[in-house]
Amino acid sequence: MLGVGHYQVESIRSRATLDGVERIIEISESGTRMLDAAGAEHVLTERGALTLVQGGSCRLALAVSVDGEEPGISDRSCSWEVKEDVFLLGDGRGEGARTAYKVRKIGERLVLDGLRDLGPRGEDLGDASGERIVLLRGPMRGSQPVDRVTEQSRHSDGPTLTQEL
Repeated sequence: MLGVGHYQVESIRSRATLDGVERIIEISESGTRMLDAAGAEHVLTERGALTLVQGGSCRLALAVSVDGEEPGISDRSCSWEVKEDVFLLGDGRGEGARTAYKVRKIGERLVLDGLRDLGPRGEDLGDASGERIVLLRGPMRGSQPVDRVTEQSRHSDGPTLTQEL
């Protein structure tokens, strides 16, 4: 199901520290509404890509925008491996912690559900349940690269997977 190739990141859910509190947040192409500590509402949107290369190297690029402002860009090298039905995603050197994900296919989407965080020697570092990455095979819709200066939120082509799950 998951192997060498290019994938569009439709949404990503992970841990983040916001206003000093660790929370799980989900950011999608269609936008996620959040309240800050003062009660003000903000909309977070993302566009991204995951490229898996033969030999276990990869690149994860995300452009995250708050309220339609210029996005913050995260573009990092990573390492990957598939063991049975578990996808392991780690840092670019392959020496640090990795997150283990269970891979499921729902329609055209590949859903990576977090299982555990693992240390460099496979030691259990903690629970990764609640983390999730939703991928679509192939380049971003319209084959448009992430523009690091002008990328803004864009309309989604249908209901979000998070609403379907």
